[in-house]
Amino acid sequence: MECMRCGNRSKRYFAVYQGKSVCRRCIGFTGDIADIQANTGEVSIHLPFRLSETQRKASHEIYPASQTKDVLVNAVCGAGKTELVYETIAKTLEASKTIGLAIARKQVVLQLAKRLADAFPGIKVQAICEGHTNILDAQLFVVTTHQLYRFPGKFDCLILDEPDAFPYVGDELLEGFAKKACRGRMIYLTATPDRKMQRRIKKQEMVEVRVDARPHGYPLPVPSIRCAPYFVQLILLKRWVKRTKGRKLVFVPTIRQASFIARLFKWKQVSAKSKDLQERIDEFAKNENGVLLCTTVLERGVTFENAQVCVVMAQHAVFNDASLVQIAGRAGRSPRYPKGEVLFLCGYKSRSCLNCMNILLRSNKDAFSVSTR
Repeated sequence: MECMRCGNRSKRYFAVYQGKSVCRRCIGFTGDIADIQANTGEVSIHLPFRLSETQRKASHEIYPASQTKDVLVNAVCGAGKTELVYETIAKTLEASKTIGLAIARKQVVLQLAKRLADAFPGIKVQAICEGHTNILDAQLFVVTTHQLYRFPGKFDCLILDEPDAFPYVGDELLEGFAKKACRGRMIYLTATPDRKMQRRIKKQEMVEVRVDARPHGYPLPVPSIRCAPYFVQLILLKRWVKRTKGRKLVFVPTIRQASFIARLFKWKQVSAKSKDLQERIDEFAKNENGVLLCTTVLERGVTFENAQVCVVMAQHAVFNDASLVQIAGRAGRSPRYPKGEVLFLCGYKSRSCLNCMNILLRSNKDAFSVSTR
């Protein structure tokens, strides 16, 4: 017995209710099934900028690779991962096949749906996430991974953005939703593939398209590391904020630490529990010399022009290799300000801090290349 929505096969999750077998693992997810409309005719792509040569090479590789195997698009932070799959989206729709994008976080879903609507003016694009579940018919859906249960066996191709991010990573239920929603191939977009995906690459179960350069052509900012006791870190942080130009993103490991430093220095803070998260993000984006304290809630999916990054207590267990790479990736993304600054303040040089630095150095060494394995 297998659940058609989440793929559960464990007998302990099945029960009989009113004469029908139900899966208790996903029974709490209620709502109508979405209706994907087939596209007919040619699909045009409108971009306000030209793809770099590196992006174009990668873009041309993805669609043919996805016809035979799952694809990992291993692209550094700021490489324009979404733009890399526009060609694949267009060709899939032109073939009258179905394709969708799934993302872990609601804010990114709404932003991406708008970008896709602008990029594909002839296609009906619909976001489905918390608070946006009334319209269930479209040609192209952008959804949170929690909403994939509405698409059982609907997608010929499913693009999964940041599969190593919370809350998707390690959640068997969400992984089950994704696998049951996709009747064809999956394309994974990330700068920090986990060991599971790396093993699939080595076993040749998946094709890897790698992009190690940002479109503006400048190297990725590599963090400098300074070790000091906690209160000395706060002194160094205050000095760093005073001397650094541009927007300052300060990452801390816990909400408690964010609250303490916010009170100490009278700075704004955000976390996953912030009710006004988007408002504070928008306010920070408008302040060219602002400071924003944050937890890992902003490690992915946000871009601020001329942003500099500092991590306090970078040795903390919450900051693993992937988290630190993503955090460092918030700096230097804009073509106008490509030379961002990244500072790790820590009690000692943790393995994750050193691994992050080595990953970024290796990417810079391999920059300007696109390779497929």
